[in-house]
Amino acid sequence: MKVLVTGANGFLASHIVRNLLQNGYEVRAMLRVGASAPALHGLNIEFFRGNITDSNEVMNAVEGCDYVIHAAADTSQHYRHVSEYFPTNVLATGYIINAVQKHNCKRLVFVSTANTFGSGTHSAPGNENSPQSPLFSSSGYAVSKLMAQNLVVQNCWSELLDAVVVNPSFMLGSLDYKPSSGKIFQMILGKKIVFYPPGGKNFVSVLSVSKAIVNALTMGKSGQAFLLTGVDCSYREFFSKVIQKAKQKSLLVPIPGFLLRLLGFLGSIIQKIGVNTSLTTVNTAILCEKFSYSNKRAIEALNLENTSIDSLVDECLDWFKDRKSF
Repeated sequence: MKVLVTGANGFLASHIVRNLLQNGYEVRAMLRVGASAPALHGLNIEFFRGNITDSNEVMNAVEGCDYVIHAAADTSQHYRHVSEYFPTNVLATGYIINAVQKHNCKRLVFVSTANTFGSGTHSAPGNENSPQSPLFSSSGYAVSKLMAQNLVVQNCWSELLDAVVVNPSFMLGSLDYKPSSGKIFQMILGKKIVFYPPGGKNFVSVLSVSKAIVNALTMGKSGQAFLLTGVDCSYREFFSKVIQKAKQKSLLVPIPGFLLRLLGFLGSIIQKIGVNTSLTTVNTAILCEKFSYSNKRAIEALNLENTSIDSLVDECLDWFKDRKSF
């Protein structure tokens, strides 16, 4: 059985590719022309260089594949409008759906984000029935992913497509070459003074997520979404854990919420005059919030594995230490 993985050079996708190989699948890895893929070096896979926003190239990439895992996405935090995310995150998903239908693939697994659903509290976490929160309805990225997710689900309702949607929260782990989510460690490691926002995240192992996604090729009901989430943790708790395990002496200093929001307001003004910045009203508001999601459905249907925050931090510290990234 052959699986096409789009955006195959990404942090999550590189783990998906490796997991597919471990489970006996053949892999066709689709990535942009000129894109580097250090996490895929030496793997016995087929490369397909092409543009995900070109319908003909997508059609050619899908041809001959039994399954498709669509992990490619534009995750930039510098854009101002949903329209800037539309070609890669929405239009390309439509091309993938058309190609999957045309070539009679067995299933499409669409990688979305937990931010398409509303989060709750630790005692009453958000789930797959929770509508997207107003906070993320102002995020071009989150809105574009919800649009693409709805496109997939709607095609399943019409019985024209067999597909599931997976919605990871904030993933951590090895093979984070850029780094991507691992940038959070840049705020901590080697710093004598560590500033932390007032909010928190739901942290999940990228390895656990990749295993659940591979399981989703043959498990899970078509048309359903599955939150692939892990441990709720405030930034203070997470930063303290990293400092402790890294055995560094650092002073933890809170960033007041009002100051973060002020900086975000100023960043949004700067952005309007053409300066790229991720410090915006929306992004700083997100840093002030805490997020909690239920992973019950994914545990039952996709065998999602739970991972402790300690093992997550240990894995990341070992990776960055070996890479001498920080």
